[in-house]
Amino acid sequence: MINLNHFHNKTIKFLFFFIIIFLLGCNVINEDNTSNRNININDISFPEKTISGEDFDISEFKGNNILINFWFPSCPPCVYELEILKKIDNDFDSTSVVGIQMLGLDTKDDGIKMLKNKNILYPSVADEKDEIVLDLNITAFPTSILFNEKGKEIKRWIGIINEEDVEKQLQEIRKD
Repeated sequence: MINLNHFHNKTIKFLFFFIIIFLLGCNVINEDNTSNRNININDISFPEKTISGEDFDISEFKGNNILINFWFPSCPPCVYELEILKKIDNDFDSTSVVGIQMLGLDTKDDGIKMLKNKNILYPSVADEKDEIVLDLNITAFPTSILFNEKGKEIKRWIGIINEEDVEKQLQEIRKD
């Protein structure tokens, strides 16, 4: 005779483990996607307000490299990555991080709470009409895109970003 409670308990644990592994699995997907290298960051229409209601203008970052990160609060790899992005934003004067919060599963308020909880100070805007996602052909989360000071896409990371990879890429940009 099979103990159904024991069977269900093991099944639930297995499914939970599988889901966590799947969500964290974005880390191994980290690949370079060059399909949109012709898009200039200055050609993208960004919202005029951050998710917390502050004024936002992407041209304020002109002359810097810009690392755009697509995220949402209920995405575990996205949340994990926020600390890495915060460190990059703080450690690299020539590079500014800008978050793009995806809406749907989460609200702007969820994003505000997440950023406040993690003490994230770089700006995040909401892509309310999915225009930025479509312009940049974003298909997975998190995704980060590095643009040089001229607005040209240099590198794209799909999955959790690696600080050492970003540092290496920034050093290569300096050489050019």
